[in-house]
Amino acid sequence: MLGKIFRLSSGAVVAALVLLLSGCGASLSTMMPVGPVGETERNITIFTIGLMMFVLIPIVALTLGIAWRYRKSNTDSVYTPDWDHSWVAEIFIWGGPLVILVILGVMTWISTHDLDPYKAIDSEAKPVEIRAVATDWKWLFIYPNEDVASVNEFAFPKDVPLNIRLTSNSVMNAFMIQRMGTQIFAMSGMQTKLHLMSHETGNFDGGNYQYNGHGFAKNRFVAKAMTEAEYQQWLDKVRAQGKPMDMSKFKQFAKPSVVKDPIYFAPVSSGLFTDVIGQFHAPEGPAMKPAMKGELKETAAH
Repeated sequence: MLGKIFRLSSGAVVAALVLLLSGCGASLSTMMPVGPVGETERNITIFTIGLMMFVLIPIVALTLGIAWRYRKSNTDSVYTPDWDHSWVAEIFIWGGPLVILVILGVMTWISTHDLDPYKAIDSEAKPVEIRAVATDWKWLFIYPNEDVASVNEFAFPKDVPLNIRLTSNSVMNAFMIQRMGTQIFAMSGMQTKLHLMSHETGNFDGGNYQYNGHGFAKNRFVAKAMTEAEYQQWLDKVRAQGKPMDMSKFKQFAKPSVVKDPIYFAPVSSGLFTDVIGQFHAPEGPAMKPAMKGELKETAAH
């Protein structure tokens, strides 16, 4: 009976592992970062896993060793029914986890500040300003200094910091490019900030990771890291192919839909990003305090 249960359990575990690993392609991309933020997050993950091994390996080894030493057929093992305490065991049981908790606490404190999404990335290159607007079920990327915008195609030059501000025209969305690191939320009436950079060229998967309706599965975009020359060519293409975009056209664009191919807009009305946020704020009136007048542009949410 026990043998049958063991075989059934083993089969279930193997089947579960096969299903798990079959979907790991996208998840494991976080372990192949292309930028400083993703690299730091990967290193923290590896360090944490390694630290956990100092507990896991001894526990597994001791479990197997005790089971083998005190197996029924081993008549040489010492029988000590009155044993109830060991300082060595106490130190191992309490000391090891305590040390690990202290190390993890210090590491968490340091890395939380180092990986603050609002913290700019040190670089001699001039940052690229990008405004990201989440809608149902597509992403609009506005380049205010270039007067262009793109849908579901997020282009930028490599080795250049990206200063991204995000908001949502609908429900809460979670922006993330796995190989570049950091997930951050975009919410209506607010803006969040994110700083990223890629050291490599290539196309990286990105999208919304917060469920937001039946179009959620297709709420994705491609992050295209390019050389500076390729980026300028991309901007020229957007200007040549783009259609004008203002607030009235944005409202039509933002209606729930799924976009398969990239869409380009040029020129884009100045202040469009602020206007999208302003939809969710009460009109400014005489009773508004002077200190509140700047909140529309600087409203932020972590």
